[in-house]
Amino acid sequence: MLERILVPLDGSDLAETVLPYVEPLAACTGASMRLLTVVQDETGRARANSYLRLRRDQLRKSAIEASLAVAADGEAETILAEAEAWDADLVAMSTHGRSGVARWVLGSVASKVIHATTRPLLLVRAHPERERPAEVRINRVLVPLDGSELSRSVLPYVEDIVKALGASLILFNAVTPLHIYPGTEVYTVPVGSVMDDLTAQARSFLAAVEKEVEGRGLKARSVVTIGSPVDEIVRAGQDVGAGLIALATHGRSGVSRWIIGSVADGVMRRSTLPCLLVRPEGVTTQE
Repeated sequence: MLERILVPLDGSDLAETVLPYVEPLAACTGASMRLLTVVQDETGRARANSYLRLRRDQLRKSAIEASLAVAADGEAETILAEAEAWDADLVAMSTHGRSGVARWVLGSVASKVIHATTRPLLLVRAHPERERPAEVRINRVLVPLDGSELSRSVLPYVEDIVKALGASLILFNAVTPLHIYPGTEVYTVPVGSVMDDLTAQARSFLAAVEKEVEGRGLKARSVVTIGSPVDEIVRAGQDVGAGLIALATHGRSGVSRWIIGSVADGVMRRSTLPCLLVRPEGVTTQE
């Protein structure tokens, strides 16, 4: 259950790109928000408090309760510490901000948080206010799965969110072409036959997951394509009209299975859609 959402802000317009996405989540789930700003020195504390109070008052108009936190020094370290101390169920932040007094370069800060946090993380690519939609509604969530149990670990978390939003799940698998793997030229059976088998396995796997998901009262459908996982996930997100991509940050490698960590990184860098990253329990960062 989503109850506590930590939202780091640096005072910039770009950092606030995350707010239209996180507000519906808080409103639908009844979660409270904690707005966090890190200042460079004590002289910026009063300005930061004033800024956060304004954002809190705006949230209250939507019946969203928010608490405030201002800290000095160590942006990424402070975000990580606050997420642990407050026991956040989700950290939601923009991937880029503007540098300057009391402002972070959120690209580098987000990168540090991604690789260090064990908390689910919602990342939204920053856009100027004039380029943002007036209202954000997430009707479909794309969930890339590589056939491993680790990749499936995202499902319990994302299902709660989908249920609260009244959205549906798009279960997705990209079958990786064999020519990507060294040594496949020695296959004694036709490559087309192998790819047919891999595609059939992917469809069977997703069909089983789809049945489980629907048994829990959610709407879901499956999509299987052939190609590079990052390319196909980015393309599928646009093709199915997804409002969010949700995936585990690590999985198992091998023929027909992706290295989810690197795939997640590639999707975050290339997709314009918000990305929800969930690290499976007991999995540590893999560099």
